[in-house]
Amino acid sequence: MSGYEPPAPDGSALGALGLSDGEERVYRQVLRRAGQDVAALADATGLDDTEVAGALATLVRLGLVADGPDGVRARPPREAVDRLLAERRRSWTAHGVRLDSLRDEVLPALEAEHLASSLPGSERISLELVDGGDVSVLLQSLALTSSGELLWMRPDQWRRPFGPDIDAWVQDALRAGRPLRALYPARVLEEAPQVLWDRAEAGEHVRILADVPSRLAVLGDDVAVVDERPGGPGDRRLVVRQPALVTMMRLTFDTLWEKAMAVPGLDGHQRHHDSLERGVLLDLLSDGAKDEQISRELALSLRTVRRRVAELLEDLGAGSRFQAGVEAVRRGWV
Repeated sequence: MSGYEPPAPDGSALGALGLSDGEERVYRQVLRRAGQDVAALADATGLDDTEVAGALATLVRLGLVADGPDGVRARPPREAVDRLLAERRRSWTAHGVRLDSLRDEVLPALEAEHLASSLPGSERISLELVDGGDVSVLLQSLALTSSGELLWMRPDQWRRPFGPDIDAWVQDALRAGRPLRALYPARVLEEAPQVLWDRAEAGEHVRILADVPSRLAVLGDDVAVVDERPGGPGDRRLVVRQPALVTMMRLTFDTLWEKAMAVPGLDGHQRHHDSLERGVLLDLLSDGAKDEQISRELALSLRTVRRRVAELLEDLGAGSRFQAGVEAVRRGWV
């Protein structure tokens, strides 16, 4: 291989553009003499045929050389190198953006760990994750090992298969004198009014919100149960025993309880189809609520609110909302 020529002393510049030593040798040889085949290039560069073929494939891909009928020829260096530099700039810019993104992802966690090292000693708390199973059995067992008031947020229990089982033992707890408060969404007035009647009759204190965001049970001061993904699908639940977290859930319930509405007529005996919703509507009207506020409170459309107010006035034989209030009081509806 007497035709081998060592790389030029300034070969590192092309290396900075991503060419290996072998690729640079082949490129410089093609620059010097066009039309050489693989064997000739191997003889001139000191590489074997496989290495030359691989180097040529890279140089063609980078646009530095072209492989045509007359053999391998170098493209005009200025044009080829400018193109390669532009490509490298785009690649480096993309890598720079990615590095900045990685920095933003990694740095906060590292800083948090560094700051945590200066804090007093701490210990992790554990949460029990219950996947599936009979939730009524879970809640009953936790209730039996706790004491104090039971708090419930019940967005949809009347639709769930375990609803009747929970109702049964909750009523037993109420009959045993255990206090219980529960929040329901306004749609229960239409979908399952009997649930409210039965719970109230057993002694549960009931209020309604336009919407109840998640299922929650706070069992005394000791334990709480909440969906793993509040408001979402699935049957995975967290059992929380850490006192501060249980207290926070209790305070959250109390905050919502203060915002919720009592349901007029739950302690009465008139149980026709719309008596509960009518009682809530009359209560809001007696407080001077406008249609827009009633719409928000009961999660009803404005059109539905206006239709039901008109139906209520007609039932009472009243020509105005004021007259409706007077007549409702006379009849004992409020």
